[in-house]
Amino acid sequence: MSLFRGKFGKGRKESTVRAGAKVSRPENPADDPNLIKVFDTYGREMFITREEWRDNILMGNIEKAWNNPDELYGLIVQSLRDEFVEEIVPASEQLHKIDPDPARGATILGIAYMETGQLKKAEQVLLGHLSKHGKNGVVMTNLAKVYSTQGLGEKSLKTLWNALEADPNQDNGVGWYEVIHREQGGDQAGQDALRRIAAIRGSWRAQLWLARSELEKGDLNKALGFYKESLANAGKPVPVDLLKQMSGDLGNSGHLKEIIEWAEPHFDAGIHGIMVGNNLIKANLDLGNLDAARSILNQLYALKRPDWRETLSFWDTELGKARIGDGAPPEEPLGVTMMSIEGPLWMRSGSPFKDLNPVKAEGVPVIGILGSTAIYAQPLEKAVTQLADTTGRLSRALPIALVEQIHFRTDAAAHALIPWAQGQGFALFGKPYADEALREMASGQKLPMDYLVYITVSTVSNPWKLKAQLMRVSDGEMVGAVTAEANQNSPGVGVEEFLSKVRNLIVKWSNVSNVKAPEWYQLPRGAELSDYLLRLEQLLAVNCHNLDFLEGGGLSGEREILDGTLQYCVRNPQNETARMLLTQTLRQMKKARPEIMPEFKEKMESLQNEFPMSGTIGELASTAIAEVFEG
Repeated sequence: MSLFRGKFGKGRKESTVRAGAKVSRPENPADDPNLIKVFDTYGREMFITREEWRDNILMGNIEKAWNNPDELYGLIVQSLRDEFVEEIVPASEQLHKIDPDPARGATILGIAYMETGQLKKAEQVLLGHLSKHGKNGVVMTNLAKVYSTQGLGEKSLKTLWNALEADPNQDNGVGWYEVIHREQGGDQAGQDALRRIAAIRGSWRAQLWLARSELEKGDLNKALGFYKESLANAGKPVPVDLLKQMSGDLGNSGHLKEIIEWAEPHFDAGIHGIMVGNNLIKANLDLGNLDAARSILNQLYALKRPDWRETLSFWDTELGKARIGDGAPPEEPLGVTMMSIEGPLWMRSGSPFKDLNPVKAEGVPVIGILGSTAIYAQPLEKAVTQLADTTGRLSRALPIALVEQIHFRTDAAAHALIPWAQGQGFALFGKPYADEALREMASGQKLPMDYLVYITVSTVSNPWKLKAQLMRVSDGEMVGAVTAEANQNSPGVGVEEFLSKVRNLIVKWSNVSNVKAPEWYQLPRGAELSDYLLRLEQLLAVNCHNLDFLEGGGLSGEREILDGTLQYCVRNPQNETARMLLTQTLRQMKKARPEIMPEFKEKMESLQNEFPMSGTIGELASTAIAEVFEG
């Protein structure tokens, strides 16, 4: 058993590098032992080779922290986890000299010597500390490990027991002592060993293992008795390991209410983090306590840990699913409201960029664009309520993106038609409108149109099939149609072709001409266009959440919306369209979820400082972003 892992836990604390650091992005980085996971300033996950990390980052960080005991300690611990053992021996020797916590310095140096095979030196360091400072449980446990490695089993066991008498709550020491006796005398001997430790004044860890044994036997009351004793002995704040094991074991035994009763009152996100928070969120979610689960999730998000993002995003989605229940719509017929969104989405709702919107001449053709139709391989027989999926998002994003294209690249005006099921959310239709229904819908809109573009997305096979039909509203005639294919995992390339085809179709059949778009309108290409479409649809969702006349819906994944749009800007730092999209998303999200905005202040400051944008758009964006985070 590794004493180092027992003391510090498994896994590496994720590291942060500057945005421009040289990194690798292999297809399966987890399979490559030569790569280390890092996060840049913006929280993006990256991978760097061990050699690059050691030579260009680690050694420089150690040099900077040479006279700072706490920082040096953290770097050494991380390096030991990353198995950079030889490299940190000099740093461990330095820490031993300067550490105001002598036991910590001696333990680290003893471990460094042990891991490099210098057992005599390790023994001297640990014995030297005990001679000078007296008994210390962790130091003595590491000394027991030295004796064990030297083949001195009896001396090792005696030293280990003395270590437990000094500190009965060492994770490694308790576990090691139990294993020794269980391997020698069976399960009962292991239980007896734990009871001996539990009898030591101040013990709380052994009680956790005794409680686990009772849970495995099905005796909840005895287990709770051990938990009560453990909590009483541990004091405040309750140790992370205590809450983690107690909540985990209770959950594995199906005692969810007891998790809430016994663990949640002691939870502090800043202390107990995701290790305990996971169990509490799961228990509350399974019990239907969605508000309590959301509260814990928000507390964890507020700590701004990029290495937790994937896990927290998972719970965010699960809570979103739970919020909509089994997906069954109300029994009464759904009332659908058709929203008309005129012009670019990020120039609406009080946008600071609205004055940049090109003014259309009076009497120009008006193009309406309707999507929100997806054809599935297994169509639903009745309406359901569900979280937005990739298909639904694309079916809404295409009309919004096409409005931009028409607005900036032709002399026509355009508006997107977005159907909303009152009391539910965005409406997505599983079969195409009949021509007659389209004629009736187009002629009945409050905002008149000369032509209607109707877009459908077929997901029956991959690549997906995109189709646009052009209807002349005056006589209801379908005058033309275009199609394109888009890969379901990255539709950007196909969408780019599709948007161009639709624009050409409109120019061909209507009195519309192409014009030169403003220089600042920069539509991305390929995979970046895929992400742009996603961020457009997400801005639409936030906007709709803020509209009082819309009923139902609900917003989920708010942090992913902000984080994803921010990272889109980081990848396209001089794209003025991207900066406008981000700015308006921030403004709208502040209205919807003001409590989460402080979590993104530092990242936004990094973006504005590292990638400042000049000119009118840059000034407008900077002012608006500053207003979002002021106060």
